[in-house]
Amino acid sequence: MNEATAWSSRLRRRSALIALAFVAVAGVAFGSGIAGPADAAVASVSTGKGDKPPKPPRGGGGGGGGGGGTTELEYAAVGDSFAAGVGARSYLEATCYTSSKGYPKLLDADANLRLVALPACSGASTIEVTSGQVPAIPTTTTRVTLTAGGNDVGFAAVMQDCFVLRTSACESSIQSGEALVANGTVTANVAAVIQAIHAKVPSAKVVVTGYPLLFNLPNARYQWAARVNDGTVNLNNAIEVAAVANNAVFVDVEAAFAGHGIGSASPWINDWSWLFYTDGFHPNAAGYSAYAGEVRKAIG
Repeated sequence: MNEATAWSSRLRRRSALIALAFVAVAGVAFGSGIAGPADAAVASVSTGKGDKPPKPPRGGGGGGGGGGGTTELEYAAVGDSFAAGVGARSYLEATCYTSSKGYPKLLDADANLRLVALPACSGASTIEVTSGQVPAIPTTTTRVTLTAGGNDVGFAAVMQDCFVLRTSACESSIQSGEALVANGTVTANVAAVIQAIHAKVPSAKVVVTGYPLLFNLPNARYQWAARVNDGTVNLNNAIEVAAVANNAVFVDVEAAFAGHGIGSASPWINDWSWLFYTDGFHPNAAGYSAYAGEVRKAIG
């Protein structure tokens, strides 16, 4: 799938929907059950840059002129498994699966950003982000990233039914998610999170990301690959509407991932594996580097 195709697909509002998020398997042994996403508890994760001291604020506080060094913008990252960095491995804890190679940690290495809160957690719905993560954002934060919405539309069920167990329930799982996008539920849910962030840190710039298309097409292994990609476009559209309507910046990552889905010669999305089930259908380290690159363009 080339870049032109990816951009074209973003502009179409198609009828299919699929939720993107994370399938958690209860145990690695064959025969064990497949459960929903991990509990979205906020894990204790170090967010600082080690021994690197914060840079002094630039004189005058504004955007231009003035001597001295640069200002490190205080940054918080909230959301689901894609915000936590699931799939990149190098996990910092085993509750939310935040990764040192996820896009928030990669942005923390930038000279102008300092990650002060990383409550993002695998399995988090928009409601859980609002109730459990937004309160953890320090009031001094001036930049917030949000990746959420996939779990609201039954992501675990779709991944399980369509790609892991491949059961007859696949169609109904997809249709359940489709309805939540078509009736505006996803847009309303994401809008509520953005509004909560603005209420907590009124002066912060909020950057909302979409999801990558999971599969390179055509895909001989997975029957539902095209349907999933089409649905992801619709999910991203719903999230973008919420962002634009609520004074947030939307970051589209579809074009950046074009040609790097599952089944490509150079995938940036992990395929399903019983051995590494936590990582399945999430970006790998290269994918999160691409995520960081796209967010970096908007967060400054």
